[in-house]
Amino acid sequence: MEVDVLIQDVAKVRQYLDRYFFKFSDEITGALIAILSRENYIMIGPPGTAKTMLVASLSKLLRARWFYRLLTKFTELEEIIGPIDVMELLKGNVRRIYANSIVEADVALLDEIFNASSAILNTLLTILNERAIFDGGTVVPVKTWTVFGASNRVPDEEELQALYDRFPLRAFTKYASPEETEDLLKSGLALRQEFDQMSHLMTMEDIKGLNEYVNKMVYENRDVLVKHISPLIAAYLDHVVISNRTRVKVPIYVMSYLTILGVRPSDLDASSIRAATIKILKYLVHDKEDLNEYEAFVASHMPGNLSAVYDMINEIKALIANNAVTIAREKLREAEELLDKAYADPTLYKFFMTEMSEIRDALSMLRSQL
Repeated sequence: MEVDVLIQDVAKVRQYLDRYFFKFSDEITGALIAILSRENYIMIGPPGTAKTMLVASLSKLLRARWFYRLLTKFTELEEIIGPIDVMELLKGNVRRIYANSIVEADVALLDEIFNASSAILNTLLTILNERAIFDGGTVVPVKTWTVFGASNRVPDEEELQALYDRFPLRAFTKYASPEETEDLLKSGLALRQEFDQMSHLMTMEDIKGLNEYVNKMVYENRDVLVKHISPLIAAYLDHVVISNRTRVKVPIYVMSYLTILGVRPSDLDASSIRAATIKILKYLVHDKEDLNEYEAFVASHMPGNLSAVYDMINEIKALIANNAVTIAREKLREAEELLDKAYADPTLYKFFMTEMSEIRDALSMLRSQL
C-alpha cells in the first residue's frame, strides 16, 4: 500500500479515537507515536481514566493481537511468557507454550507494572529492551511490537528505575473535572456502545510499513533534523533530565508525530520540525512535577507570537492585581490581536491548537475581570 494512503489511515485512527475518548488527545497521540516508532509507552494516573480501554481500542483498530495482564506480587512468570508444556515435559523436554502469551502478541498492556515480582521484572527488562526472553538456554524472540505500561504512580524504588527508563514515552492521565461530567458521560457512553462493533482501520503490516517509512525519512533528513532538534533538546535539559538513550531517539519520535499529523516530506521545514519537537518533549518528562517545567519551557519557546502572548498574560494579571485597569485593557487588546494572527497561521494551528484554545480561555477570563 502507498505511504500516502497509510498516512491518511493513521490520521483516521487518531480522529476516531479522539471522537470517543474525552480530553484524551495527548494520550492518544502518545500511543500512536509509540506504535509508529516501535517504542514502549507508559500511562500513569489514577484507576478509571481509560488507560486500558485506549490500548484495547487501538488494538482493535489495528487488528492487532493483544496481551493484557494486571500484575501483582503473586502473578506467576508463566502468566506472562506461557506455561511449561506438560506433554513435552513427560518426554523429558522442557518447553513452553507461547501461544496467548506476550511472546506471540502484537501489542501488550501490563497494568500496574511496578507491582510485579522480581522474577517478572527481570524478564521484562529483556522484553522491553531486546524483544527477547532467555528461557533456559534458549533465546526466544518476542513478537510484541509495542509494550504499553500502566500504573497509578511513578516508582521511587531504586530497583525499579531501570524498568521505568525502558518506557521513554510517558503520559499522565487524570480525572475529568466536575464541570466536564456531562461531556464525559456523552463520550463515555458512545464509546461503550461503539466498542463491541469496532472494526479495524489498519493492520499491523500497515504499521510496520509506516515504521519503515519513518526510519527512512529520519536517515534521509538526518542533518536537517539534528540541526533543528538539538538546540531545543539542549534548552529543555535546563528544565528536565533526559537520558542519552532517549535523546538519540527524539528524531524518530518527531518524524512519527509529523506522520500522524499528515506532514509529507515535501512539507518538512524548519518550523514543522521545531514545533513537533516542542510537542514531543512533553512525553519525555520523568514525573508529573516535570510537567510544570515543560509548561515553562513551552511558554518561552512557542513559535510565532504565542510566546509573547504568554508573557502578556502574566503582565495583564499583574496589572489587574495593581488596579491598573486602563493599561490592562490595552495589553489585553494587543494580546488578543496577536492570538488572532496565530490562529491565521496554519502551521501554528496544526501543532498548537490545544495551547491556543487554552490561551483564548485565559484571555477571556482576564477580560471578565476588567
